[in-house]
Amino acid sequence: MSNTTVPTIDGERRLLIREKIRAALASVLAGGFLTTIKLIAGLATGSLGLLAEAAHSALDFGAAAVTLFAVRSSWRPPDAEHQYGHGKIENLSALVESLLLAATSVWILYEAGKRFMGQGPEVEPSGYAFAVMGASIVIDLVRSRDLARVARMSNSQALEADALHFSTDIASSAVVIVGLVGVVVARTSGVAWLTLADPIAASIVALIVLVLSWNLGRRAADMLLDRAPAGKLDAIRAALAGLPGVAGAPELRLRQAGDQYFAEVEVGMQRNLPVAEGERLAAEVRRRIGEVLGGAAHITVQLNAEVEGSLSLHDRIAIAVASEGIQAHDITARRDGPAGHADLHIELPRRMALGEGHAIADRIERRVRRDVPELSRVDIHLELAQDEAEVSGEIDAGTRAALASKVEAVSRRVVGDAAVHDLMFARTATGIYLSCHCFLAAETPMDEAHAITDRLEAALRAAVPELTRVAVHAEPRSLGA
Repeated sequence: MSNTTVPTIDGERRLLIREKIRAALASVLAGGFLTTIKLIAGLATGSLGLLAEAAHSALDFGAAAVTLFAVRSSWRPPDAEHQYGHGKIENLSALVESLLLAATSVWILYEAGKRFMGQGPEVEPSGYAFAVMGASIVIDLVRSRDLARVARMSNSQALEADALHFSTDIASSAVVIVGLVGVVVARTSGVAWLTLADPIAASIVALIVLVLSWNLGRRAADMLLDRAPAGKLDAIRAALAGLPGVAGAPELRLRQAGDQYFAEVEVGMQRNLPVAEGERLAAEVRRRIGEVLGGAAHITVQLNAEVEGSLSLHDRIAIAVASEGIQAHDITARRDGPAGHADLHIELPRRMALGEGHAIADRIERRVRRDVPELSRVDIHLELAQDEAEVSGEIDAGTRAALASKVEAVSRRVVGDAAVHDLMFARTATGIYLSCHCFLAAETPMDEAHAITDRLEAALRAAVPELTRVAVHAEPRSLGA
């Protein structure tokens, strides 16, 4: 039994998608603006740190554009060519961004090496350069917070990557300012080595970006290779622990594409549970997993029957009979050394021909002996199936009183005075049906209580021939008498 839940694009999810697109678009506009002003400041001052920042911002602009494309595309539902959706566009964009950042960092380190050897233009720090970097810090602070907030709301790796990226831009911009300050101090104090503050700052920026690109690239590659999200499997196992009806530990598989999770879980369940109970169990598993993963999760639940070795002989016989589509009751199983003997009753339609019923019994016997090979003998009794429409009318008061008097007389002889109560009579197509309750001591063992009710039922059928069916229900005396 397998069923799947697929997230739909409801009103809340649509709002999240619009918010993701808005945050990504704002990041693109901010990236374009910062690239322009940093490039102008870098060319005017000759600062490698500023030019490195301009190149960094240019890549930020390109990466933000890729992120915008990703978040506008990743929400689309599955189609004939992308049957698991388009969520991995976000992961692919994050990987591209990390590769671009790594390439830029290598170029910056190369240029910084040339400056350490005395090559390259002289740095001319100016108030404009300091103003540009100060504005960059403020803009990066605002957009990194906005992106981080939306990333947490939508579980978007692409926006999370941008948020982390721009957070490090704040640190790298501060390093560039320190480099420019170092050049100014070198000129006023005559300390020659401070002139290297600019390439030192550029190198620090490059190393920061390299670390960032490595982390982003590794996470994006993990997503593209379907690595299980860290911590989520343990959280799901904890959520499913102790779930009633589950046999053994569930088998879990989990992967993430963009902001969506794909979970597959195999759950063992008792073989004799009805289909409706299996559906309820699957729904509860989906609910608990959904609480861990959030709304954007595709959850497939596979219900597997527990292995036969964990079932009792009685259950294995009941399952074999049910597999043939027949209702059985009063199943008893006994072992005599290595062999076993089963006795059971099957319910068949009252208008069915005896030959057809006997053929069904033969088929069931073959099935039981095949599925429970330790049985050497299977005895099957044919009984009429109980029809809900069997009751055909009420019984008049005089007949009811006469029957009640006979029942009470028999019950006094078998179980004592005032033991039988709540008598209910009903007329059926085959005769009169009696249902009643019988008080017994609360400490009476179950096998003894069953024997007493069987003895009373037999005595009632023998003494009151009008009764074609009798059901006596044992009840502890402490609860009602």
